[in-house]
Amino acid sequence: MTIATRPNYIVVFMDDMGYGDMGCNGNTVVKTPVMDQIAKDGVRFTQMYSIAPVCSPSRCGLLTGKYAQRVGIPRVLFPDDDFGLTSEHKTIADHLHRYDYASMCIGKWHLGCQPEHYPTRHGFDRFYGLLYSNDMDPVYLYENEKVIESEVDQSLLTEKYTNEAIRFIKEHRDRPFFCYLAHTMPHIPLHVPAEFRGKSAGGTYGDTIECIDYHLGRIMQCLREMNLEENTVVIVTSDNGPWYEGSTAGYRGRKTDLYEGGIRMPFVAQWKSVIPAGSECNEVASLMDLLPTFVHWAGGEVRAEESIDGKSIAPLFSGVGESPHEALYFYNVDCLNAIRVGKWKLHIAAGRGPQRLFREMPQLFDMSIDPGESYNLADRNPDVVARLTKMIEEFDRPLQPITNIAVSREWAEKVRKMNFR
Repeated sequence: MTIATRPNYIVVFMDDMGYGDMGCNGNTVVKTPVMDQIAKDGVRFTQMYSIAPVCSPSRCGLLTGKYAQRVGIPRVLFPDDDFGLTSEHKTIADHLHRYDYASMCIGKWHLGCQPEHYPTRHGFDRFYGLLYSNDMDPVYLYENEKVIESEVDQSLLTEKYTNEAIRFIKEHRDRPFFCYLAHTMPHIPLHVPAEFRGKSAGGTYGDTIECIDYHLGRIMQCLREMNLEENTVVIVTSDNGPWYEGSTAGYRGRKTDLYEGGIRMPFVAQWKSVIPAGSECNEVASLMDLLPTFVHWAGGEVRAEESIDGKSIAPLFSGVGESPHEALYFYNVDCLNAIRVGKWKLHIAAGRGPQRLFREMPQLFDMSIDPGESYNLADRNPDVVARLTKMIEEFDRPLQPITNIAVSREWAEKVRKMNFR
């Protein structure tokens, strides 16, 4: 594969947008015509999973292709944390540099706040955005490694991010590029510019999504004007489920939960020259799979010594083949709570600490008939429970020493005081 045929990549990563917040996933309240058109022109995945129900570890999984516990980022990072992503773990941008890709990170980073953790130290040529969530202090806007705004009008961030994405696309129209556009919204506190305020039937939450959808339309128009649409992979997804507002499309749980509402992600993608229009993929996949898939499409393969957990799902984008995963494992910080194997999903804990006592465990669900996780079949299938529990124990054992470094009593107390669930 020559450089001329290597696809460009644009990943639009929403913050706390639910599976049910897209029109193509059944939403009739919030209007997302651009996202819906991407699904019509490409593929919609119905069982795409984040590796975590909260921000930092989910972003770690997407960008490194690894479980966050393996990387040492099992929990949400705060501005005063002194650890984050290290050079030991390569990002999508790092890998694509081997194939002469330009790359830019736009929006929310949230993988560490020290200079050695910045996006520009992890494969990205440029960075424009926030280092962490918009509900943490201080909120500073960065360009590369310098603060350019210390008084940030968050209602303008979606437009500013989009302007930077369009500039990056135009500057690299003659070279393969990777644009990682991680929006700040609809994470709370919600901010929306005046021209979108009060427009959505979904309240301020809906306003923020409809604003993002509009500006996504500007990016799609730019691709058409630059004659890049045919050979650009555009993906729209989210880091985890919705928090206080938003739709899970009826799936159980929300952000912070390992039930489907917390980890089953909206996911639409188009690549007009490759993906058949109107496709649907019902196979189990993970956001970790994007890294090896992008490398594959670029004409390479991830080196064995990289030891990533993601698998190439290139065939699934064209509606061919089955899930490459024997199992997907789901952690809630330092506790490996759940596993998905084929049609079965087993929960062995509800969360960290005393809350584990409040629910009947284990819980076993047949996802082929009960994706809402409403009916516990554990007592009827003790052999399945035993087999999946053993898989959990064997997978978790070597990762516990890494995970425990990042999980301290001081951090747990900080979270409790902030009510940061």
